[in-house]
Amino acid sequence: MSELGNHLKQARLEKNYSLDDLQQMTKIQKRYLLGIEEGNYAVMPGNFYVRAFIKQYAEAVGLDPDEVFDQFQNEIPNTYEDDIPEQLSRVRTHRQMSKSATKALELLPKVLMAFALIVLAIIVWVLVQKVMNNDQQESVHQDDEVNEVRIETSGVSPSEKEDSITEKEQVEEKAPEQSNSSEELNQQLTVTEKTNSKTVYELTNTDQFTLKITSIGDTWIEVKNSKGNTFFQGMMYEDQEKSFDLSAESNINIVIGDASDTTILINDQEVPYEINPKNVVRQEMTIVFKKSSS
Repeated sequence: MSELGNHLKQARLEKNYSLDDLQQMTKIQKRYLLGIEEGNYAVMPGNFYVRAFIKQYAEAVGLDPDEVFDQFQNEIPNTYEDDIPEQLSRVRTHRQMSKSATKALELLPKVLMAFALIVLAIIVWVLVQKVMNNDQQESVHQDDEVNEVRIETSGVSPSEKEDSITEKEQVEEKAPEQSNSSEELNQQLTVTEKTNSKTVYELTNTDQFTLKITSIGDTWIEVKNSKGNTFFQGMMYEDQEKSFDLSAESNINIVIGDASDTTILINDQEVPYEINPKNVVRQEMTIVFKKSSS
């Protein structure tokens, strides 16, 4: 067993995970997980998969993948070795192209140019027709507006005009008060503490606490309250979304395996990362919910 494999296995055992549990969490076949622990990378499909599987393994057992790669870089193969045969095959294929294919490639720009000219001519024709139709419609609307102004001028008394102006002023005076009241009800999310990889936020001025987590890649997520009750624990994959109603909770802790691929929203408002995900991939968030009294 390699030092890296032993390190990962110890972390797995501390979490009380079996290989079957880890296979279900990461969707990686059990024989590949065993190969990682034994340092037997020959069973893997390629070097790229070795690094990807080690990253998912580390995240699943609560380790920082970047630290694992730095500490055991001598044991983890590079991905570039697998790319050499494919590049060489592309060079050979290019050299073996027939003369007819070369001529076809030379004619391709001319064909594309002719197609572009045809499309441009169609667009110009459509725009000209649209402008002509708009001019006709505007002339009709102007005639209608002139007729409407004449009718309204002859049929409205001065007292009615004053009443309408007074009502308009009252509406305008009330508008700022409504906007101020709506601003007072907006929730506030304040940072109260920040360490190397953890940020504590305080949620106030609202009686709702909904949490939505979306991912654009593979990431490990854990959501639990201060009593240790877990709402979710496992891998999220590309374009997945999880939602939770936590209005009854006062303290929620979120573990994010890959912050660069994960978006956190509270009451449909995105929570900005105070710690740059490019610098710290694995992060923790604690949300202290202070429900507004009503």
